[in-house]
Amino acid sequence: MSPAGALQRTRSKPCGETLRCPGGALCLDFCNTGQGARDAHGSEWLAGFADLLDWLEAEGALGADQAKRIREAARAAPERARALWSRALELREALRRVFEARVRGEAPPREALARLEAEHALGAAFARLAWRHGQGRWELDASVGAPDALLQPIVQSALELLTAESLARVRRCGNPTCLWLFIDATRNRSRRWCEMASCGNVFKVRRHRERARKGSASRRRALRAARKA
Repeated sequence: MSPAGALQRTRSKPCGETLRCPGGALCLDFCNTGQGARDAHGSEWLAGFADLLDWLEAEGALGADQAKRIREAARAAPERARALWSRALELREALRRVFEARVRGEAPPREALARLEAEHALGAAFARLAWRHGQGRWELDASVGAPDALLQPIVQSALELLTAESLARVRRCGNPTCLWLFIDATRNRSRRWCEMASCGNVFKVRRHRERARKGSASRRRALRAARKA
């Protein structure tokens, strides 16, 4: 399957929202595929191993050839693939707990950090030290075709963000019902919404209606007072 195929399939599903409205880091995008992040019904956006693999390929975390090898290995061992998918969802929940704690200014739960540490230890065997843009970087070994390697790019992204200055810019959407996480890249750190076109506009309309309601109430009170006078 081509990367264009994975991209097209992902864009046609709810998890394609992370491509349209990226959070600024792969690990945050992964958190944003979480159950209930933007779906009031709480449906799972990564409904199985195939969705997870397509999503990672569409995000650019896997090359087309490597994704093809992993896809073939998963077909040959479906139970192993399902177990990996379950691990991925557990990792996603741990990452969300870590980053949401940071947003609140709290220390992340130790058990969530332990989960990340465990996945880092498992994924280390599939990583290599590459030289990119004049510096070293740990990344997934492109020659690996084992499904167990699938979580390494997500874990690597999380470790990089958790040890970077940009961690201080991680935000959660200001809409209480939206769980979208993102890095606020604005110069004055003023971004509040996952995107203005959705949650931002919702609150803009609410504020307008509230002001109109209060204005109408004030006018009614003034009219009653005038009549009494």
